[in-house]
Amino acid sequence: MLFKRRNPPTLLERTRTWVWPRRSWARSLRYFLLRLERLQASPHQVALGCAAGVFVSITPLLGTQMLLAALLAFSIRASIPAALIGTFFGNPLSWPLIWAGTYFAGCYMLGIESVLTMSGLEHYMAPLFQALGSWSPELIDTTIKLVWPVLKPMLAGSVPLGLATAILIYYVLRPLVATYQRSRVGLPLSASPAV
Repeated sequence: MLFKRRNPPTLLERTRTWVWPRRSWARSLRYFLLRLERLQASPHQVALGCAAGVFVSITPLLGTQMLLAALLAFSIRASIPAALIGTFFGNPLSWPLIWAGTYFAGCYMLGIESVLTMSGLEHYMAPLFQALGSWSPELIDTTIKLVWPVLKPMLAGSVPLGLATAILIYYVLRPLVATYQRSRVGLPLSASPAV
């Protein structure tokens, strides 16, 4: 391979660069913004695709977010690459805030009491540890019983929070992409934006 490293990175190195980039967060953010600006689509499609990616990244469905963002962007005729870039809104630094917000919003919407208290967690964790210790066949059932009371409010709460964030991202990003695309082709900035 032409650009392969002589010494492959260790697991610790790969984990560190996944959480904290090698150069800096500013450089990584600039890279993603540059990729977003250079997409060959209208400002509406780019902003809508990015908003779709942000909406999906707020859901607690880790591991499927890029696929769901691509499907959503395809169904609403938005830019699929922009949707994939938009999923990076959900990252290890923003997940605690997103998950807490979606959980408590979902509990409020569904009218249920939060199980994230010490006594509530002990009530759900004790059967899980017993099942893990014995490797019983009830392990899957116990895990579902543990996860569902938390996952259900998070799914419900992710819809309004995701929509609000996606709308904000759309209206902030569309004029920025339009301005950048006009300046890139040499049009005056006062020209009418492309649709």
